[in-house]
Formats: sequence, structure tokens, C-alpha cells
Amino acid sequence: MFLLLAGIALLSTILGLFWLKDRLQSPVLARVAFSEPMARLAVIAAAFIVLGVLLVVSEFITRGSA
Repeated sequence: MFLLLAGIALLSTILGLFWLKDRLQSPVLARVAFSEPMARLAVIAAAFIVLGVLLVVSEFITRGSA
């Protein structure tokens, strides 16, 4: 569950950065938002979400079969 929540929090922070970039029209925020480390963080967030969903589903399946 922690991985799922961490991934959602990280991805929502990145989406918030993009929203803030558009809202403030800041070139500095645009450089940060479109940087390579930010893209890597987005991939990590997506991986956390996928792993978190898999862990929650496997927990549900093991509790249901017992």
C-alpha cells in the first residue's frame, strides 16, 4: 500500500508542477518540468503505482482464498 500511495503522491506532485508552470508562465519552472530527472521521476512514480496495485491485488487474492 505504501508503494501505491508514494507513487500517487509523486505523480500528483509532478502534475502539480506542470500545472504551476502553465499557470505562472515561468521559464524556470518550464525548464525544471521538462528536464530529464523529472521524466525519470515520472517513470519511477508509474512503476511505484503499478507495483502498489499488484501488491494490493495479491493481498486481496491471498485473503480471499484463505
